[in-house]
Amino acid sequence: MDSNDRLTLVTCVIDMRFALKDVDRAVRLLLSVRGSIQRKHGCRACDVGMEASDAGLVHYREEWESEAFFHQHVQSEEFRRVLIAVDMCCEEPRIMVGNLSGQIGMAYLLKVREEMGKIRTEDGSPTDENDGINGIG
Repeated sequence: MDSNDRLTLVTCVIDMRFALKDVDRAVRLLLSVRGSIQRKHGCRACDVGMEASDAGLVHYREEWESEAFFHQHVQSEEFRRVLIAVDMCCEEPRIMVGNLSGQIGMAYLLKVREEMGKIRTEDGSPTDENDGINGIG
């Protein structure tokens, strides 16, 4: 990445809308990785929330101390599971990475994962599993 692509903030926010039949499964998936993400070096926060007035809307947010920590996390199995939840959405999610949003935010996530190579497991070893973004592997 060149310097024009650098993030000024290391925050990732994803607003996801699910069919009512899929909300519980998606929230359970996100909550299943929240604790391990929060324990990662460099993670300041990882939150999952539901909109009280809209049962199908789920808010997901991560904050990282640096771009390097965020990039490392994007390659992880935990983030792949977040992307599986994104794939479950019934409409295009609203994604903001730093000051990037919408399709640019999704393109940024794809670019980071592509540049960094295969996703990595917690111990740092590569995995060949699908990366979870709309079946792109």
